[in-house]
Amino acid sequence: MKCLSSNSLKKRRAVSQIMGSVVILGVVTSIGSVVLFNGMNQINAFSYDLSFHDKPKNEAYREKLMFEHVRFEPGTNQIILYLANIGTTESTIESITVVQIDTQNILVDWEDGINSTVQIKESSDPIILNADLSSLTWNDPLYLNSEYKISITTSKGNFFSTVASPFNT
Repeated sequence: MKCLSSNSLKKRRAVSQIMGSVVILGVVTSIGSVVLFNGMNQINAFSYDLSFHDKPKNEAYREKLMFEHVRFEPGTNQIILYLANIGTTESTIESITVVQIDTQNILVDWEDGINSTVQIKESSDPIILNADLSSLTWNDPLYLNSEYKISITTSKGNFFSTVASPFNT
């Protein structure tokens, strides 16, 4: 039998660790990118399919209204609402209710013939409401020192509300 000398073992060279790491990195990167792009295409296709199912319900989730300003007109019984649509779909207001918080009196119950449309990403025209103040005005102490909950319901079934007080909003 022939004995291997230690000299012949030293002459052998293997792939260095750096070269091995580069080869493995190239293999993993190429396979990983294929898996990533296929996964992203599948997620995109799934989202696209979901967009066709129950479109009104999907639009309801994208509806957002914001109260920009509530003005209680001095010396009158009027409330002027400034709204902004910060969602991605058009909103149609079905009802507006104003309740005096401390007495729970409903001062405005506006449902008939409203259909005020709030455009996407823009401030709307102001909405003017006449409150039922029994021939008094917002300057009267009965109404002046109270807070009011203003609630809006849209045609998509969403509900938005805020609390305001005269000459302080």
